[in-house]
Amino acid sequence: MNSDFWSLLYGLAETAPAPAARLVGAYLWRHLARARADDSGDPFESGHLSTHSQFADTVLSRIAEAEPEAYVSQVLPFVIDVATAGSTGGTDAYAPSGRWAHRLVGGHGVDAALLTALDTALRSLAANSPAAAADALQQLTPSPVQELRFLACRVYAVMNQADEAIAWLLNDERNLRLGWLSSARWASRELIEATTPHCSDETLERLTAMLLDYYPAWEHRRQKGQHSAWGWSQYELLSAICPSRRSDAGCRRLAEWERKFPGQVPSPPTPIQTGFVGSPISDHAARHMTNEQWHRALNMYAKPQAERFWPPQGGVHELAQTLGSRAEQEPERFTDFAFTLGPDAPATYLCAIVGAVTPHLDADRWEQLALHTHQILGPAAAPTICRALQSAPQNFTAASLPALDSYTTDPHPEQDIRDADAEGTRTDLLTAGMNATRGQAALTVAALLFHGSEHLHALTPLVTRLANDSVLAVRVCAAQAVLALMKHDPQIALDTTEQLLNHQDANAYNASTTQRLLINILVREPSRFAAHLARALQGPGDTAELAGQSWAVATIQGCLTPDLPNSTDELNALARRGAASVFADNIDHYPHLVPLFNDDDADVRKNASQGMRQVFDLFPAQADELVRAFLDGKAFPDHLEHLAFALYDHAGPLPTVAIDACERIVQHAGRELGDLRTHRAADGHHLVSAVLRLYRQSRQAERIRCLDVIDRLSQAGAYGLTAALENER
Repeated sequence: MNSDFWSLLYGLAETAPAPAARLVGAYLWRHLARARADDSGDPFESGHLSTHSQFADTVLSRIAEAEPEAYVSQVLPFVIDVATAGSTGGTDAYAPSGRWAHRLVGGHGVDAALLTALDTALRSLAANSPAAAADALQQLTPSPVQELRFLACRVYAVMNQADEAIAWLLNDERNLRLGWLSSARWASRELIEATTPHCSDETLERLTAMLLDYYPAWEHRRQKGQHSAWGWSQYELLSAICPSRRSDAGCRRLAEWERKFPGQVPSPPTPIQTGFVGSPISDHAARHMTNEQWHRALNMYAKPQAERFWPPQGGVHELAQTLGSRAEQEPERFTDFAFTLGPDAPATYLCAIVGAVTPHLDADRWEQLALHTHQILGPAAAPTICRALQSAPQNFTAASLPALDSYTTDPHPEQDIRDADAEGTRTDLLTAGMNATRGQAALTVAALLFHGSEHLHALTPLVTRLANDSVLAVRVCAAQAVLALMKHDPQIALDTTEQLLNHQDANAYNASTTQRLLINILVREPSRFAAHLARALQGPGDTAELAGQSWAVATIQGCLTPDLPNSTDELNALARRGAASVFADNIDHYPHLVPLFNDDDADVRKNASQGMRQVFDLFPAQADELVRAFLDGKAFPDHLEHLAFALYDHAGPLPTVAIDACERIVQHAGRELGDLRTHRAADGHHLVSAVLRLYRQSRQAERIRCLDVIDRLSQAGAYGLTAALENER
């Protein structure tokens, strides 16, 4: 049932295209009327008509090809009205506006399919029904709207009325720029190409004179570093004149442009192309390059290169990726090569080698490379060296400490990226810290301390420094280092935690790193740090939600203090959302979920409902209790899919409550269980499997109820039911 209006016409467009055209017209005009009632002249823009359909392109093209006159009569007035409503009335041919102002060959969408099929139908009329085509031109030619002039141009190109077509073309300079996004004058060029073999000498002279004097204003503007486009538009159109009828002046001008634009010829519009921006050196070539050749290539592409339209070709960064790939294959060779790169080479090259060879080097060799990189690049080496140490902390030596120490005092970042907003800044803070030198230094110290205590004495001062950083984004990264320090020196770590969390901004708690740290210290010393949890629970946005998760973990661990909330009723909605997600993931503590199924906050109910996916991991009596609470709760109608999945996924015998669950699901979801446009279709599939298993394991009374559910699933057209029943035979 993955259907829409256009799918209903799929067969009719082939068997009865004329009636199908009338239905299309009625459908379009109905939604245009609805859009106008909402003060919009474009039903696509207002949302009354969807631009998405799997069937519209096929349906419309079938009708346009089989019954072009019927299609034009129904669709052309609609297109004229919508295009006119969307036009701003401007005279600039280079800044058109409107629904179809920017056309693509093979463009997708119902709106694009409408215009493409209309173009097909109009050109068919010009060849087979000139009177109908002439009537269409009378509707199109007076309009200043660019899309409608485009359609007129396309019709004139096949009308066999050469003088009239060229007269129309010359009537407005904007007619010389009609085409597609990828070839803006191609329709104008096609008209000239089609008509100049047949037009009168006088008309041809007028056309040639106008084109010889045609220099669009944009060609006067030349961007620095770009080739001049002066004359290209004239070249595109002048070269379309029939070669045997070109004037001497026209031939001389064309010769000038051919010398100016060697190897370039006007090209028809092309469909949208996609591709990867690749390295300027292929992998095959890179495998055979000597060090000298590598140096020449690196130096060449370190300089700005001329833009290459297709296929796209990268520069420094893409070449660095190729260099890194080769370094990974030949780590010893390219480690030696790295020592030949100096400060004049882009940092990307050296960093690519360091990142690639790190897993393959011993500590002494890596230390030499890291110190060289730090000496050559300075602070720019920090992200690469830090990430290398995070992935291979065993490579850290005392000789690397000065570099790491300098990264902890690097001026970047000077301040937080932005102030906290209503939604909190958890992701922004942590991401900002990870993209800052001091933040990366903090994560590196954490990795080293998690790895072992060999450098504990040297690293502890760095942890303290970073935990007291003035920038919150750095502090949330430092929380990871404090957590690592907790393994080796809990007392100093707890004291440092106090310093880290004593920040005036409550968003200090708004990161996964500080959340893990807060949970750890609550388990260790709940009375000392309970005030921090209480403060976080009252924080903004995600801060409170994360704190709700921490509160739930503390509840499960049994380390809540009397001054903290002792039930979800005492939490605000944001904190309850976090608590609900934790209890849903820890189904053994299901009693906490029961009241949340009826919470006033929709997101709380949503998060709590996730727990139903694990409901059958409980003992049967507990599962029965939780399922019945869910069926009776406010969460069930919107989130029944979790229970449907649990029924489907459970490997053992289904409990007795399963038939009640199946009945309630099919009763509530109804026909949506067979509608592939909605996620309920998956629920239908899950229910089919569950109810058939339930039928096999049940006694007669329950089997009758199962058959009733199967009947309801059949009426809904549930996906997979027919095949499943066949397998039961």
